[in-house]
Amino acid sequence: MDLSLLKAEIQKIWNRPVFELALALVFFMALGNVTSLFKITILPNLQSTLTTLVAEALVRIISFQMLPLVIFCGLLVSLSFAQDYEQGVIQTLFSLPVSRASIFIVKFVAIVIPLTLLSWGSIVFVVLLNFYSTVANTLVVLQLVTWALPITFLAVTFYAGLAAMISLTVKRTIHSAFITMLTGFFIWFITQLPKETIGVLADYLIFTPFKASIVTLGRVLGVKYPETGLENALPAWGFLVLILFYAFVFLVPTYLYFTQKFEVKE
Repeated sequence: MDLSLLKAEIQKIWNRPVFELALALVFFMALGNVTSLFKITILPNLQSTLTTLVAEALVRIISFQMLPLVIFCGLLVSLSFAQDYEQGVIQTLFSLPVSRASIFIVKFVAIVIPLTLLSWGSIVFVVLLNFYSTVANTLVVLQLVTWALPITFLAVTFYAGLAAMISLTVKRTIHSAFITMLTGFFIWFITQLPKETIGVLADYLIFTPFKASIVTLGRVLGVKYPETGLENALPAWGFLVLILFYAFVFLVPTYLYFTQKFEVKE
């Protein structure tokens, strides 16, 4: 991966006001779903209580962040790939002594990594602020919060891969951004449908990309789900495998298309 190209791509994508908007977005989403600050200071010795509270807070915050994070991720990826195609920048990039694989990885990493770190950083800040009491408890909180990093990364990777596939297919900035945002909203919307509307299918929505990452985090952190719920149908590692599959299901074919068959002219 060309580091100079990566630096240029990050500067292009995360220039003002995109960075400020993304930072405000993730912090607003995190702060909008926390309980009273310093809640745990009255229970400094109850380790199990601390673990339960932090785990439940993490799942709530990630769930609350996911929709705007998905839409923002899709918008950035669409603008990066489709806009470069429309403006002829992609042809210039292909003329450089850099492989297509490096160009794809750079464009993908320049969006996914910063967005993941922004989301995770806001979660760490809010959770530590909410549950800080002693150094020992802080270390426990940090251990739990660490699990949110890879799971958030895999969730963002799925939507970024989907957005990249749409962008390389549509090749129009506004059209691809609109289709990507609409698709992300639809994936979220179906998870909100009540059982009265879709019947028994509602029980299986936890296996969809939107819900799977949230359930994975809950299972890894030991959140208690109803014994009869399908959240217990797979072990924690089973949900990890599921979100790994989702992360690469669009990314791999899009990567192969970009590196082997994608043309700069229609």
